[in-house]
Amino acid sequence: MIVNPIAGIGGRLALKGSDGDLAARALAADAVPLAATRAAQALAAIGAPVELLTAGGAMGEALGGTVVYRPCETSSADDTQAAARAMLEAGIDLLLFAGGDGTARDVMAAVGESVPVLGIPAGVKMHSAVFATSPRAAGALIADLTRRGRIDTVAADVLDRPAPDAPPILYGVLRTPADALRLQPAKASPPADDAAAIEAACRQVARELAEPGVVGVIGPGSTMRRLKALLGFDGSLLGVDIVDGGSLVAADADERTILSAIAGRDARLALGVVGGQGFLLGRGNQQISPAVVRNIGRANIRVVAGMEKLVALPGNRLLVDSGEPELDALLAGYLPVRTNGGRLAMTKVAAA
Repeated sequence: MIVNPIAGIGGRLALKGSDGDLAARALAADAVPLAATRAAQALAAIGAPVELLTAGGAMGEALGGTVVYRPCETSSADDTQAAARAMLEAGIDLLLFAGGDGTARDVMAAVGESVPVLGIPAGVKMHSAVFATSPRAAGALIADLTRRGRIDTVAADVLDRPAPDAPPILYGVLRTPADALRLQPAKASPPADDAAAIEAACRQVARELAEPGVVGVIGPGSTMRRLKALLGFDGSLLGVDIVDGGSLVAADADERTILSAIAGRDARLALGVVGGQGFLLGRGNQQISPAVVRNIGRANIRVVAGMEKLVALPGNRLLVDSGEPELDALLAGYLPVRTNGGRLAMTKVAAA
């Protein structure tokens, strides 16, 4: 087990990752690291005896097991790679890491395809196909592997954005355990005709958000950016924007700004769907935190997605990975999705 202690640390602050100086900015703003907590959730879900090797300090020592590598006081990508190589030399069966796409790239650089790898989603973006859908799914998958006594693997794409506003690109592959439902696919680009097909659906939601007295929290993504354009402003592609009566009041808002805007108000939450993966929450929109969702309420969530995107979803379901299992369970069930021609498609929502 390798934990990237700064993975995802800026998510609720509306930062787009932890690369470069973003982690330092998040720490200066008293952001709370979550990667170790998500790693512990995965281990707790295994429920079977495993021999655990870890890196020292914040990179996993508190999880128990045998420390095989000690990082510098402030860990770096070099420490992730060195820890991965030390574990490979120790003869591991599976390399488990808690982090995001950047951590996956570091692991790939260290071990290549020489050992199966499984990611516990703890970053902001997580476009790659090496991650379980949630920490609990990672633990359940490992429990199955221990019962079977073998690991069947598939090649999984490692994707990352070279810059916050750049499209994700393919850096290589890792071998991951074969599991169609517990592993998330790589993020897919929207179909070429998706934007035109959901024009009517976006207009329906735009009219609702433009009603006097309604505060709208609009998530990231190309579909939501189209909705923002219909409301009359050039919205952020990767950020969460807030409107009041249809007028922009906050762009690229963080969790604190969103909570302040919706306090005591009639609020709506508009979300798109991550193509190829089906995530509503927990991928690139961590500023829409459990506290935000609870304040807005399940009944006030509006989802927009093209029919092609919906029918291509693995397991024909939408996924939520909010970080709080209780909230994920509350959101599970069926939600109406506004789709092609403004029609409604009742779509299953499941905890990741």
